[in-house]
Amino acid sequence: MNPGVLLVRTAQRHSPGLALILAVWLMLGPTAAASADASGRVAPLPGPVLRGFQIAEYNWLPGHRGVDLAGTAGDLVTAAAAGTISWVGVIDGVPMMTVQHPDGLRTTYQPVEASVAAGQRVAAGQPIGVLTAGHCAQQACLHWGLRDGDDYLDPLLWLGGWGEAEVRLLPRSAVPRQQPPPGAVEATDVLPLTGDLPVAGPLTSGFGSRVNPISGLAEFHDGIDIGAACGAPVQVLWPGTVVFAGTAGGYGQRVEIDHGVIGGVQTRTSYSHLSGFGVSAGQHVAAGTVIGQVGSTGYSTGCHLHYSGVRNGALVDPRTIG
Repeated sequence: MNPGVLLVRTAQRHSPGLALILAVWLMLGPTAAASADASGRVAPLPGPVLRGFQIAEYNWLPGHRGVDLAGTAGDLVTAAAAGTISWVGVIDGVPMMTVQHPDGLRTTYQPVEASVAAGQRVAAGQPIGVLTAGHCAQQACLHWGLRDGDDYLDPLLWLGGWGEAEVRLLPRSAVPRQQPPPGAVEATDVLPLTGDLPVAGPLTSGFGSRVNPISGLAEFHDGIDIGAACGAPVQVLWPGTVVFAGTAGGYGQRVEIDHGVIGGVQTRTSYSHLSGFGVSAGQHVAAGTVIGQVGSTGYSTGCHLHYSGVRNGALVDPRTIG
């Protein structure tokens, strides 16, 4: 599950004028805030594009999985299309939200102090919060994303070419980027270990008590969350035998490995929310083996690895193994 979260406070507490703005919107309708086109979609901010969408050559490379729209802190942010608020929260101190649309796509908005709650239906152009500073270095901006399942799409193309969307023509000799088949790993089977975690990235949620980013309830977090791009290769740090590889409820796609005795203690590790895996139960793996790819399957709010450890049958912080 993704980072330790405190549910976002409503924007009215921070912006006294927002309640008045919302009241005006309710009287005048969504066209007062923004005018949706024939598709029923509208830009969430009218500002120019500071940085466009850029898909990386490989899934685990950075790229830019959304667009940055220029604005000013306090600007009203509106829903890009009709839908339902599916998540509102704060991750790593950044307030954000997600809107689920009838076409199956999801739009994401950050950093935005919400004026809506999860489960609330919104119309295209309806205010959903106010922009805060912090995403772009030089000025306030909205990072606006579009997702279809685990795939990131260009929201400007979905919007119909609004702004400065760019079409690139590839040379005749170019080879189109291929998506790997389910369960495939776009990496060598065994790679040199470069650290003491199964994937490089920041710790976004620690082991122990936290607030669940989806339910908003206090819970015991049975592992750690490591922020990484979807598709990043996940390695095992010690040799062992795969005891489970499949889908496990809220954990999504998950791999569990029995390492036998490490430091005099029976040890198992698990890797959850994977987008795919290349191992099967009963398979022996060496240290450094790439067992799968970072994803956002199961109960997850974004790409990350949920990494857990069990020693002598008790859950432990996996960073203490070794």
